[in-house]
Amino acid sequence: MKYLVFGDVHANLVALDAVLAAGDRHRVDAYLFVGDLVGYGPEPLECLERLAPLYRDERMAWVAGNHDVVARGDCEPGGFGPEAVATLEWTIEVVRGQQWAMTFLASGHPVAKVDGGIWLTHDSLAAPGSGYYHRATQNASRELASLTAHGGRIAFYGHTHTMRGEVQAGGAVMLTPMTACEHGGKDGDPLRLGPDERAWLGTGSVGFPTKKKGAAEFLILNHADWTIEKYTVPFSREDAKRRVRAVFGPVCEAGIVDKLVKWL
Repeated sequence: MKYLVFGDVHANLVALDAVLAAGDRHRVDAYLFVGDLVGYGPEPLECLERLAPLYRDERMAWVAGNHDVVARGDCEPGGFGPEAVATLEWTIEVVRGQQWAMTFLASGHPVAKVDGGIWLTHDSLAAPGSGYYHRATQNASRELASLTAHGGRIAFYGHTHTMRGEVQAGGAVMLTPMTACEHGGKDGDPLRLGPDERAWLGTGSVGFPTKKKGAAEFLILNHADWTIEKYTVPFSREDAKRRVRAVFGPVCEAGIVDKLVKWL
């Protein structure tokens, strides 16, 4: 199987469409999504419409992110920033009027196991749903220990909006380069897992990438040989900004809208 692995769309339809088109070009068999489909962005229903058929047709496995969990009503946005709170309040009004959208959001669990030793989580495998931010190599040790306990070989996570990789070989955990291919070609230097290695990999962000503005980030896992290719694909920043201003301008404070546009 060949999987496209992605996360943190945050209702940015322009970026999501670019990634799905890239999936077609790479001829992937299925998709793995590590959560946060909604929040921050202006097109939650449209993004849900893109992914719901993939899930229905069993071509996508996914886990719910912290923004998704708030949008479906499981908890309040405690600890969220003002941009997240304001956009989620609007998102809640939009999605809760659509039963199909709520049904899809309800289908996301904190973690998901995919055949062949693949695990998905939004923030943590050791403490899923905790809002834990993975920022240092030493913190990957507990995640890789949890992966081992689950009988897994590789775990993908989101939440940090950062493409990042730690690989465990024997007892050592090593930070590994995750330089993405940026020009529409094929990644010539994929990460290759050895027979006794395990990996804890951040997918980066589709909708609000932190490293490469205007370029959505994703990974491709070739399950047959355990190689992971790293990619970015451009999307129209100006179009995404225009949509944010058009939707949130009338309903959010100007400072919040300006911050969202700046992030894009």
